[in-house]
Amino acid sequence: MTSLSSSQLKAELAHAMTEVRERTLELFAQVPETYLKRRVHDFYSPIGWHFGHLAMTEEFWVCEQALGKPCRDEALRFLFANLPENPKDGRIYLPERAAIVGYLSATRARVLEALETADFESDNPLLREGYAWDFALQHECQHQETILEMLMLIRQDEGTLAPIEPVEWKRGTVSETRRYAGGTFIMGSDDPGGYDNEKRAHNVTVASFEMETAPVTAYDWSLFMADGGYSRRELWTPDGWDWRQHSHAERPEYWLAEKIAGQYACWRPAGLCAVLPDEPASSLSWYEADAYARWAGKRLLTEAEWEFAARNGLDGNPHVWEWTSSPFLPYPGFVAFPYSGYSQDHFDGKHWVCRGGSWATNPRILRPSFRNWYVPTYRQGILGVRCALY
Repeated sequence: MTSLSSSQLKAELAHAMTEVRERTLELFAQVPETYLKRRVHDFYSPIGWHFGHLAMTEEFWVCEQALGKPCRDEALRFLFANLPENPKDGRIYLPERAAIVGYLSATRARVLEALETADFESDNPLLREGYAWDFALQHECQHQETILEMLMLIRQDEGTLAPIEPVEWKRGTVSETRRYAGGTFIMGSDDPGGYDNEKRAHNVTVASFEMETAPVTAYDWSLFMADGGYSRRELWTPDGWDWRQHSHAERPEYWLAEKIAGQYACWRPAGLCAVLPDEPASSLSWYEADAYARWAGKRLLTEAEWEFAARNGLDGNPHVWEWTSSPFLPYPGFVAFPYSGYSQDHFDGKHWVCRGGSWATNPRILRPSFRNWYVPTYRQGILGVRCALY
């Protein structure tokens, strides 16, 4: 960002915000009216709330926090805020679709107008180099993936079955491994546009390690299932086994319990699809990923190993987020910014780091230092696993 002049950076941000918003509105058009205000899972707010939340977030950080201007509508600001005083069950009382689109449009016009005259050389860290605009942009990119996850939950809830294309269920590619010599490298980033949990850049040393060159495939996961992976207690941590029994998990989230005409099938944002044997196994909890690795006689990568590999030739074509064995914790010198709720509140040792990105991740936020994290029971996202060898 620093290599561009303020005018160039403003033009780039305006273009990116317009491009990303077009995708957001495309996704909004895919939301069935009957699900706009409904919660389809305990983890999520109603899908319609996420769209209004985008408008609220960019107005809050750009207009209110960076520029000191009041919001346009206090009631909408509260409704679409992610606050304890606004619990998810209360977020079902949403405006109609057209009103949410209008809120998106009005706040965007205000934010782009402010962009034209903003002082990107200000000492205010929210204004400097357009941080608040870029923060809102990255936030919208992240919520696009959340919305796609929710569309899969909606299709699953609808349960509309349809014929699927037949697929020959056999391994198409042989899993390969690659050895990394290890060494000391710079982990994290000092990029002004990066999130606070990516900072500060610091030296980390990793020992030599060997890892798979691709995530675990659906075919490999079917072998785990066929070998009783979900019923063999010795493969699971005690907490993982308790979760498996309580959740009755027997297959990845979104996979159908019964095959269709002998085919594995799963829910995708557009509806029911065949599972392809060579696609990455997806929508797995950390507990499932850990149990699979133990079944395969392998282990999960550490977060440092993953980033070391990413900076030294790891396949950069994202398909699924990849669980690691590392809890989500702060780096040395961490400072919460622009607020503690994004990262700091999750440094509790109860969240595990995912790295990489998925087919649903907007390319604008794909970078080696990007850190994602979830509780170990979460499996509704596009989460897979890549194993390391002992």
